[in-house]
Amino acid sequence: ETHSASSGINAEYGDNKQLEDLYKRTAWFFDKKYATSGGSYERFKEAAQKPEVLDELDMDPHTKEYLLKEIKRKLTPQAVKVRADVEVCCYAYEGIDAVKNALRAGLAFSSEEVPLKINLIAPPLYVISVTLLNEEKGVEVVKKSMAAIKESIEAAEGNFEVKLEPKVVSETDDKKLQDEMEQRERAMQEVDGDDDEDEDSEEDDEDEDGEED
Repeated sequence: ETHSASSGINAEYGDNKQLEDLYKRTAWFFDKKYATSGGSYERFKEAAQKPEVLDELDMDPHTKEYLLKEIKRKLTPQAVKVRADVEVCCYAYEGIDAVKNALRAGLAFSSEEVPLKINLIAPPLYVISVTLLNEEKGVEVVKKSMAAIKESIEAAEGNFEVKLEPKVVSETDDKKLQDEMEQRERAMQEVDGDDDEDEDSEEDDEDEDGEED
């Protein structure tokens, strides 16, 4: 990735000698000076967030601007989504209240920096997810949420089961989840509509009975 960031400007430096000279003044310079602390890769990665890191390199403003553009395109960290699926239910005295309390315990780990979410797919299946730049931190916070939910629901004599261990999911997985949730929402709306029709039908029957009397 480091060399691809530098070679990304070979349109400007098509000549091999010029390109080699550019490497000497950028990637190789960092590799030599910071050999014990990650070399050019770490310096370029840092430059994606702090452009002034490139100030010590010997190059003109135009080349520096183009190199920075390539660095940001190739080395800027990408956020990842970590997801886990769990079943949470309680058939004891507290019932649905125990489930709600358990989910609140899991959401207690959410913050502005760590936007943890818990979504219902279909009772008793829930999805715990968080989107962060740091994959390890994402997995860690989801596991803490799961542990809090488990402790809370089992204290109320409920059940907790992991259906999918915390893992990074792709955009395809995420879209599939969104589709499942939308399908469930439509199904719930259809059920509500059927209930309204049943109530209207019962009222009509009662009106007819009253007219006969």
